[in-house]
Amino acid sequence: MDKLDKFARDLQEAILKDEKKKYSEKVVQLWLNPENVRRMTDPDGAALMKGVCGDTVEIYLSIRNNKIYDASFFTDGCGPTVACGSLVTELVKGKSIEDALKLSPASIIDALDGLPEENIHCAILAINTLHKAIADYLLKNF
Repeated sequence: MDKLDKFARDLQEAILKDEKKKYSEKVVQLWLNPENVRRMTDPDGAALMKGVCGDTVEIYLSIRNNKIYDASFFTDGCGPTVACGSLVTELVKGKSIEDALKLSPASIIDALDGLPEENIHCAILAINTLHKAIADYLLKNF
C-alpha cells in the first residue's frame, strides 16, 4: 500500500469515527449499507424532490390492490439522506397506501434513534417524496 492509499484509508476511518459520534448506529448502518437503492423502470408511482440543502431524493413504488409491495429510492444526498430514504422504503413495503401516508418525519427520526437538528430536513425530504410518489400513483389510477 502506498502512502496515498494509507492516507486515504486513515482519513476515511477518522471521518467515520467522527460521524459515529454524531449519528446513531442505525443511521450509520443504513448510510453505509442502504436497502432498496435503485431506480424502477416502470413504477406505479414515482417522485423526485429537491431538499433545502440541495439533496435530491427519488422514490419509486409498485402498488397492487392498494398495497405497496415494492419500494426503492435513489439520492445524490448525504449519509443521513441515504439513511432516511432507505428506511422509508423498508417501512412502506407491505403497507396499504393509507398506512404509508401515516408515516411522518417524526416516525422516521424515531426509527433512526434520532437525527441531529441540522439533518431533520433529510427525514422531511424522504417523507415528502414518498407522499408525492403516492399522489402520483393516485392521480394515475383514480
